[in-house]
Amino acid sequence: MAEDGSGARLAIERRSDGTFVGWCTFNSWDADFRSASLGYCLKEAAWGHGYATEAARVLLQWAFDTLDLNRVQSETDTRNGASARVLEKLGFVREGTLRADCIVNGAVSDSWVYGLLRRDWA
Repeated sequence: MAEDGSGARLAIERRSDGTFVGWCTFNSWDADFRSASLGYCLKEAAWGHGYATEAARVLLQWAFDTLDLNRVQSETDTRNGASARVLEKLGFVREGTLRADCIVNGAVSDSWVYGLLRRDWA
């Protein structure tokens, strides 16, 4: 993604021992629109330790400061309250629902769409 300019994926490692716990990514990166989408995926054992929030915060700072983005968007399954809380802690605002947006483990699911604007980034 970095090579073709469409995004970046970064590994998340636990500081104490360097163990890989997941990744954080920007995709749909559009320099003209100054926007991108944020995503993250962590191993189940790493859930609830703040790793997603910490990694996303660093990536967002880079996005707004270095890439000069104006908007970052993210989506999460409506059944994933923990992921929604990560986005809300980072200042994202829930903007809507995509109905029957994805299939997770064979079940059709809705997704919430979240947005974060540069002017709202603290």
